Amino acid sequence: MSLSLQIIETMEQLKDMAKLEEDVWGTAPIPFHQTLTAVKNGGIAIGAYVDGKLVGFVYSFPGFQNGKVYLCSHMMGIAESFRDRGLGYRLKMKQAEEARRRGYRSIRWTYDPLQSRNGYLNLAKLGAAAVDYVENCYGEMDDALNSQLPSDRFLVEWRLDELRTEKRISIAALSEARNAVVLEADKTADGWLRPVLRDVDEKTAPLLLTAIPLDFPQLKERSLALALEWRLSTRALFVRLFAEGWIAVDAMRRKEEPVMHYIWVRQEEWLQKKGENDGH
Repeated sequence: MSLSLQIIETMEQLKDMAKLEEDVWGTAPIPFHQTLTAVKNGGIAIGAYVDGKLVGFVYSFPGFQNGKVYLCSHMMGIAESFRDRGLGYRLKMKQAEEARRRGYRSIRWTYDPLQSRNGYLNLAKLGAAAVDYVENCYGEMDDALNSQLPSDRFLVEWRLDELRTEKRISIAALSEARNAVVLEADKTADGWLRPVLRDVDEKTAPLLLTAIPLDFPQLKERSLALALEWRLSTRALFVRLFAEGWIAVDAMRRKEEPVMHYIWVRQEEWLQKKGENDGH
């Protein structure tokens, strides 16, 4: 496989991106005039090409909030036959490289916290952090991935001076935190997973762990009622954790386990620790 990553900026490239977006999501793509305007005014679109054919892309545009400029990463899509090959990671790293070159200091985006593949890529591999929760972020969505459930999202911030070089949380710290699992997954009678809250002394816990199903799309396909239970249970818990000062900074998966765990730390302590480590 001969792969190349390229900046998408011509009309022909943007039209190819729209076609791939339509194929991936099964809905009408972002209007061409909007993507063209964005890339000509600080936005960044990057394509993954195999033998000259576009098989993946990531699209972003400038954002501004509370006096800060950042890159807003709106969408990433990869052709079905090229998934699970690390293209998402490579596209995001190329996006970060280009964003830094253009003067951006951070990238923000949203993703469904019940999609473990996205969660593991965003937090464990890239080193971004989930800093807020948005209920029903996009309203009702009719694509195959998001239909029939509220479009709740984690808001992620990826600071470009903090790209992942090693695991953020030590093995020793995780071992000590095994009793700080506030959300677990228990098997139902038919073998599916149901969310179960645990009583944990959060005031003394240095870390918190919350489980989500490893394959939420399959669970949703088999039981929409159970998928909705996961959505509403995690919504209530995650909203509370953010309100109490926790942020999700990592994710872990273990072989043979049907779940992924988010790893939460207190934001104030995390920022203080980072300042000490960075010499600030």
